[in-house]
Amino acid sequence: MVTQNNSGSETGDMLIQHTDEKIIEDPNLKVFNDRRNTMINACSSNESYTVKNTEGTLRSHFVIDRNHKFIYCAMEKIGSTFWRRLFQIISGSSKKKSPFDIPPGAALGGHQETFKSLSFDDIHSALGSSKKFIIVRDPYARLYSGYMDKLFSANLMFWESIGKFGVEKFRDKPSNISKKCGHDLTFTEFIKYFIHSETYNKRRDGHFLPMYDHCRPCEIKYDIIAKMESMSKDTLSVLKILNMTELHDTLAQQFTEDTRDDSFIDQTKILFGSFARTKNCLSIYENQKRMWTKFKSRGLISKYAEFPFQESESVSLTKEKYIKALQQAVKESNDKVKSRQYRNDYLQDAFMSVPKDVLRRLHAILRTDCLIFGYDCDSHLWVKNAFH
Repeated sequence: MVTQNNSGSETGDMLIQHTDEKIIEDPNLKVFNDRRNTMINACSSNESYTVKNTEGTLRSHFVIDRNHKFIYCAMEKIGSTFWRRLFQIISGSSKKKSPFDIPPGAALGGHQETFKSLSFDDIHSALGSSKKFIIVRDPYARLYSGYMDKLFSANLMFWESIGKFGVEKFRDKPSNISKKCGHDLTFTEFIKYFIHSETYNKRRDGHFLPMYDHCRPCEIKYDIIAKMESMSKDTLSVLKILNMTELHDTLAQQFTEDTRDDSFIDQTKILFGSFARTKNCLSIYENQKRMWTKFKSRGLISKYAEFPFQESESVSLTKEKYIKALQQAVKESNDKVKSRQYRNDYLQDAFMSVPKDVLRRLHAILRTDCLIFGYDCDSHLWVKNAFH
């Protein structure tokens, strides 16, 4: 386990020590400190939790920028593809002006330094002298996002490793094609898989691991805690703390629009590259429609936006035409409030479809993340419903 001494417990003050007067005025600094205090208080309570992640796996999550004395623990399904690219620019390993200029597939590149190659003493020293950064997310939203991205959307690797297992383990009389492909794992079956993986410590995957196990917040008391729900604002505040003025100004111009377009291009590229490998399990047309639904579930397009293509067009449909249709759907429903509501609607519908006894078991697993990172998970309608 990676640990740090108590001398690092006061490093929340480092946010002030490493900033100038203009930056100190950023009201988000108080938000960061409040989140840190919530984490410390939760970790100091009588609550206890068991970690299962190995030290070797844990080490790979941390990237280090020695110039800024800045450490980031990356977690899947919480903006890590974006932030790993941004970190390349912050650390100087990339000369690009914007993280969107770096292909998403190169997020793990850039020759970034991690804890994997460091001795225990070096890790201990780095943690004690650096600003430690983490991004978190509502645990239920993260789990749903992981399902939509890795199991609902075409993903042969996850269908093979989790889909097939889940279908055979949790479905009565699965069809031969479901057992062969694992392409149609339901959300309830996915939740049952997750509970099973956490209960028995088998078939766990980093995209779904509880956040407390992924980055050990009670051992490594993070100085800056950003949230997926306020990603753009938090990211810009972090860049201010690091005195990355030019990078801050570049991202501030069109953060939301650039993030959306980046996702459209990357995910459409993945979609069209999957047809040859997945067509024996899922038709090209159904594959295209699933991706469209995933974009709706993320609130990037309206939940009422019908898929604009016919099955007869599926084979000849191009990436460019698909992206153009997405961009047109955005123009027709470009409302941030509605976008958030659409996203919440999909999330609620998914969890309300899960049996109450399964939800209660799930809540017992996710509760620790809710407490440590200040999410009022008990207020979710599906949680209330599960306990009444």
